[in-house]
Amino acid sequence: MKVMGMVLLVVQLCVTPLFAMEYQVHVVRQGGNLYWAAAEKMYIQTEYCVEDSATADAVLRMEGDSGDITFTGSGNKCTVKMLYGRTRLKAGKYAIRVSREDDNWYGIVAKKIALKTDGCLSLVEDMQAILQIHDDGAGTLSLPEADEECTVSEVYSQAQLHLNKQ
Repeated sequence: MKVMGMVLLVVQLCVTPLFAMEYQVHVVRQGGNLYWAAAEKMYIQTEYCVEDSATADAVLRMEGDSGDITFTGSGNKCTVKMLYGRTRLKAGKYAIRVSREDDNWYGIVAKKIALKTDGCLSLVEDMQAILQIHDDGAGTLSLPEADEECTVSEVYSQAQLHLNKQ
């Protein structure tokens, strides 16, 4: 019985992060809750973040898929909702559901994928849409219920942080 308990403890320790990783990042605000970290080539999506800086140095602290970002200058701390890295979808037409997450940033519902758009203004939540991806990776997002069609400049999916630990 004691051996079985030790085996379970060892297995749990092997799959559970023992500590959070901290990374120094420089970010540029792209929307209300969206920051671009150019050196890392990723977007950091936050929740209810009140940081006023257009550009800032920050400490990104991640433990698995969850974490927070603390802005060095102000000391403001925000919850990280998701990290996104650029991805490519296969060219084609997709029937999807989208929600507006931020300025020109639409999340595909129930997927860890976001679409960076140009000039898309619709405030939609869980709305049916058609995504047309071209061979170059860009495309169009059609929102029939909102009577709007937008250019999709880039597609992003959930990213894992692979930076040098500070």
